[in-house]
Amino acid sequence: MQNLCSIIERWNLTQFDVKESGTAIAWYRVRKTWADSKTQKGAYKILENAKKCADANPGYSVFDVNGINIYTSKTTTAASAVPFLVRVSISDLNIRKGPGTNYDRTQFIPVGVYTIVEVKSGKGSTAGWGRLKSGAGWISLDYIARI
Repeated sequence: MQNLCSIIERWNLTQFDVKESGTAIAWYRVRKTWADSKTQKGAYKILENAKKCADANPGYSVFDVNGINIYTSKTTTAASAVPFLVRVSISDLNIRKGPGTNYDRTQFIPVGVYTIVEVKSGKGSTAGWGRLKSGAGWISLDYIARI
């Protein structure tokens, strides 16, 4: 299954998937991260079915055809429980007003250790967005190390 999915993605073969109406079929992929295709649980035409698969597999999300995280499992496990500590090691990580790159940047977060009190999926991050305990805003969890 993994080899077939990677071939389909590598050669952009989904462009040939069309409904009888002539519009392209949108495939929703359930993975831990978009970049890690080996974790894929399945590809679904119906978003609700993809969400059910993600909910049945804690730590998994639903990604659209462009790799945008559109749904993250709401199932809480010890690994995804909040609050939790993160280490920021880069000096130019944006703090945003909301969970996504479609929200304005407020400032850069200094290098250090921070507490995340809420996690949401959003545009521009495959691992999701974490809300800072300080109330300063949201940071992408793609660029942090969980402690």
